[in-house]
Amino acid sequence: MRKIFIELYKAWKLGREPFYRLALSMVINYIYKPDYQHLDKIPAHGAAVLVCNHVSYADGAILAVGCPRPIRFVIDADIYNLPIVNYFMRLNRAIPILPTRQSVSAAMDEISAGLQAGDLICIFPEGQLTYTGGISRFKQGVIHMIERNPVPVYPLAMTGLWGSIFSRRYLKSWRRFYPFHKRNPIRVICGDAIAPEGLNVNQLQVEVLRLKHQIQARDKNL
Repeated sequence: MRKIFIELYKAWKLGREPFYRLALSMVINYIYKPDYQHLDKIPAHGAAVLVCNHVSYADGAILAVGCPRPIRFVIDADIYNLPIVNYFMRLNRAIPILPTRQSVSAAMDEISAGLQAGDLICIFPEGQLTYTGGISRFKQGVIHMIERNPVPVYPLAMTGLWGSIFSRRYLKSWRRFYPFHKRNPIRVICGDAIAPEGLNVNQLQVEVLRLKHQIQARDKNL
């Protein structure tokens, strides 16, 4: 315990962001112990876009812990503005968005500025949490982002969170709180970079789905 406090104190001395990342890492690894595969493919520097399926409200935190560099998430503005949550969203420089023309335009401008500055931007192209555990159709907004700022795109897939209290599997059911204690293995896998030229939303969805099936096939063989 003393060692943990020393590590947190050192991180705090470096700034709020390093402290937050270390504290979040401790919490996520204690609760889930996620298995990260090939996230070292994400470049240490330079602009890039991450796309991932959206299973639960914990997805962003799990990706943030496993990624070797800070991620700026595109997030629903209603969640972004929640008390307490808003503090951490601003700390992470998350980008809020609502399905209105004005909000989308402002978010796209901020995403473009971030990519021009060399940031790593993550978007969940489904636009909402899955209601089935599968992958819903990707929305076109991610392609508009990439067309405006042609940068490498890294597909990711995540499994293991369907059925947790942060997912929609047991929405409005008491069973929602039970699966949280199952401690299902959480897997996150990153694919190879995809060139932005000529990329379309169907290609992105197929690649994320392929990565998800790759994880599931591996789990079956264990």
